[in-house]
Amino acid sequence: MRSLCNERGEVCFGLFEEAIEEVDYWRCRLIDEFDRSAGRWRRYFAFKQFEFLGGLSEEVVFGCALVNIRYAASAFVYAYWPARRVIEEFSFVRPLAWGMKMDQRPEDGIAEFAARGARIRLEPGTRTHSRRLVAELPARLHIDAEWDEADPPTTPLRLCTRAGAAGWVFARKTAGQRVRGSLQTNLGYVDLERAGTLGHRDWSAGYMRRETHWLWGCLAGRAVGGQALGLNISCGVNETSFTENCFWVDGRRESLGLVHFAFERTNLMRPWEMSSTDGRCRLRFEPEACHRERMRLGFLGLNFYQIIGRYTGELVESSGRTQLVDRQLGYAEWQYAKW
Repeated sequence: MRSLCNERGEVCFGLFEEAIEEVDYWRCRLIDEFDRSAGRWRRYFAFKQFEFLGGLSEEVVFGCALVNIRYAASAFVYAYWPARRVIEEFSFVRPLAWGMKMDQRPEDGIAEFAARGARIRLEPGTRTHSRRLVAELPARLHIDAEWDEADPPTTPLRLCTRAGAAGWVFARKTAGQRVRGSLQTNLGYVDLERAGTLGHRDWSAGYMRRETHWLWGCLAGRAVGGQALGLNISCGVNETSFTENCFWVDGRRESLGLVHFAFERTNLMRPWEMSSTDGRCRLRFEPEACHRERMRLGFLGLNFYQIIGRYTGELVESSGRTQLVDRQLGYAEWQYAKW
């Protein structure tokens, strides 16, 4: 599919096996909560977009996100060193999305951000079906990495769901693909392929709820049997009529039912439990480190925890085969945004 909208300007909802070349929101009709066509300002400022790339290995875990909420643009990048239990974190915010450029092509688009000497660029990789991250923070951090969705051949999750009475969200996600390249900070240098790094990619955009809250879990590692394993589960977003919950075994996507997250709200660094309604996901997550973003600026607000830790448990394929997970590195999120 070239477009997310049909010939009548209506958004197409559902799960898509075919690539969506462009999320052309400007062509989509946006009808507000009282049956009126949304005005130009709402159509522009209510549209949100972000992309996250993460890599996980026993040598280093890293993540990088670019976020455009129109009123502001933000970026973060971090590197966590599991053996030392040390995390290096860098965050940037600019008003009115100054310094941010993002197109709306989830498969092969370009996103760039610059602030205070830092430059981050997300672009198509050198290989077919790959994504490249170049992050340069002079004298502090350098990443040049490529997520290869052909190693193993990975079936992306693509879906579009309703968000409230007027909105919608499109997401494209993968997990468990090989990551090549290098990462260097003041704490060390890592050849990512040699370290056995596997990764996750999330490209999301749309007219999200004015107040959005989600819980999210992800891993990219190896099952006990050696298979490349990826996981993407959430609740609070992307679960109206369709769900983004799934896992990958050697690139093959397996769908899951709704997922319940059990955790201690006053101490998110205590263990979490994740279980799906179909009984095919039973996992325990033990946190090790956390990247946090917090902002309260009048009509905007953010309270965000991206926690790094280890998953143990089992994932059951539709065939009945069980994939055992033993202390594989991954992420968990608790997020609230008023945007």
